[in-house]
Amino acid sequence: MFKQVLIGVVCAVVFSTALAVYGFFKVHIIGYALAIWAVACMFMRRNIAVYITSAFVMTTFILWGVVTAGDFAEKNAATPEQYLAEYNSELALYSFAPDRHMRMEQAAGLLARIDQRIEPVAREITFVTDPNGLRNSNGMNTPAVLLIGGSFIVGNGNTQSALVSDILKQDYNVAAYNIATLGSLDEQVLLALTLMKQQSFVQNGILFVFEGEDFKPFSTDVHYPLKRLVNSLGNNELGRLLREYKDGFLANSADKAAVVTYPIDGRSIAFSEAYIQETLATKYEADPKFEELLASLSDSAGLVRAVVFIPTKLRVYAPLLNEAAPQVPESPKLAALRALAAKHAFKVYDLTPHLQAKAIVEWGQHKQLLWWADDVYWNRAGAEVAAELVNELVLGNM
Repeated sequence: MFKQVLIGVVCAVVFSTALAVYGFFKVHIIGYALAIWAVACMFMRRNIAVYITSAFVMTTFILWGVVTAGDFAEKNAATPEQYLAEYNSELALYSFAPDRHMRMEQAAGLLARIDQRIEPVAREITFVTDPNGLRNSNGMNTPAVLLIGGSFIVGNGNTQSALVSDILKQDYNVAAYNIATLGSLDEQVLLALTLMKQQSFVQNGILFVFEGEDFKPFSTDVHYPLKRLVNSLGNNELGRLLREYKDGFLANSADKAAVVTYPIDGRSIAFSEAYIQETLATKYEADPKFEELLASLSDSAGLVRAVVFIPTKLRVYAPLLNEAAPQVPESPKLAALRALAAKHAFKVYDLTPHLQAKAIVEWGQHKQLLWWADDVYWNRAGAEVAAELVNELVLGNM
């Protein structure tokens, strides 16, 4: 009986580990599988339990090999960020696979992927990561400034040369290090503080906060050791492929009401409904942790002295939209951010007037946008405005 119990436990551990390799199952499902398979194996003849478990493991390795050899995960990815996303078990957050140099044709932006009524804009993207799994063209450089933020600083939808960090180097000869992840603000802060301690970066950081996402309540999800292990086991080509199919299914099943269009001089421009609601909000009450995070960066660590507010696409283009578009109020989030700045060691800089000024000029002269027409992220022209502001901050002109 003891042998049968031991075989059941061993088979269940092996079975559950192989299941975690698929990168698709949550830790509680892995836990259920572990318990159910252990009990099942205890009541099987010992050879049958071993054979079935071994067959599942072999099938998993064969599938993994086929997916890897055929580059199916890379070919199926909608964006390089989606394909290269990788779980960091030490910090319990997603960054990117380290030391990668990837080129891909991105067929469309986020809004076009979830709504076929939106005309897609294809773009060729180069995506380079450094040993930290961060998007930096020159690897581990000696920066004059650190850029901390989310998707806009990662450069979603843009090729490497159109990143804020790369534009700073190209146009202003300012060496910047890009500390940006796709996660929430608390994850970005954790990453920045960890790298500052580990690698002794210059304490000259600029934090970018986006109106559409970064002011929301933070996750209370706990990444305990088993969850970290399960998530890290999914860092493989098979796990990437299945996550891509899951993301594609969620995008294809999204309600088309999630995308709204408004005309500018007769041209239809796509906006995110969720971000529209964030833009139109007239009240905002900050999560207490928001102030704690900003204080940890500015007061405690002395890393951040400037916080830059990134507005939504709607807020930037509101002056150019016709009467059918809603009236955009002053941002209560920006007001709350400025109130916090009065109590802490950082200053707030609003990108809105800078982006609006360039948006009006670019549209009036060239009928060009600062945002991708089919996306929620800015293009190179928008990143250039942010880079110009950063350069002025580095020079001490603001």
